[in-house]
Amino acid sequence: MVDPFEYLNYRKLLKDLYEERKAEQSFFSYRYIAQKVGFSSAGFFTNIIQGKRNISPEYIFKFAEVFKLNKTESEYFELLVNFDQAKDHVRKRFYFEKILGHKKSKIKITDAQHYEFYSAWFYTAIRELIDIYPFRGDYEELAKRVSPPIKTSDAKKAVELLEKIGFIRKREEDGVYEQTDTFITTGYEAKSIAINNFLMGMSDLAKEAIDRYPRDKRDISSLTFTVSGEGMSTILERLKSFRREVLEIVREDKSQKRQDRVYHINFHVFPLTKV
Repeated sequence: MVDPFEYLNYRKLLKDLYEERKAEQSFFSYRYIAQKVGFSSAGFFTNIIQGKRNISPEYIFKFAEVFKLNKTESEYFELLVNFDQAKDHVRKRFYFEKILGHKKSKIKITDAQHYEFYSAWFYTAIRELIDIYPFRGDYEELAKRVSPPIKTSDAKKAVELLEKIGFIRKREEDGVYEQTDTFITTGYEAKSIAINNFLMGMSDLAKEAIDRYPRDKRDISSLTFTVSGEGMSTILERLKSFRREVLEIVREDKSQKRQDRVYHINFHVFPLTKV
């Protein structure tokens, strides 16, 4: 039986609800849904589940009625629709946190924990710092080693989260914390909004770095240029290649145990005009 509270994507939920009802009642078709909801074409439902069309507010509870969702399920379905169709990051984050906080939500706990990991810049900083600093539980000292310094309570919260989601562990033999996996991937369901949170926070740090560090300790520059679509594709491919080169340098550095500091690099490419 389809449980709406296990879903983060309302389009997939509608598709699975339809297949479940269709298996039980042969008359339940796209045309039947169109008649009940008020669409002029049966193909409209297909476009919705394929992501080609959105649901307007007046249709949210009509769909809930068609699929016999109760009051709590209908409210949750409304959150899913608003989350999916939010036009900007602030609204999307608002609805996502509402979904995570819903008392019946069964979204995987790993999604919530990974979302928290990318919600603050210092989580990644501390994870990398632990790779080069023999941390044994002195949260005050750990907090001071981060730049800019953070609260002792934030350092403790970061270590607890990193340990909970398996990004670091405490060695039994000497009590020193260490990384588990060298590199983190972002392949989980809610990654886009979490990564946007992270990128916005790091962009703010980059602005502050202009005044915080002397020129020989940071490199912040920009280019404004005209280019063709083909030329832009080439530039983006070069950026991808350069990111891979940076990671190879980092891997080699780690293998030689030479690293003694934590850095962050931002890559910003965005249009200043329409085509």
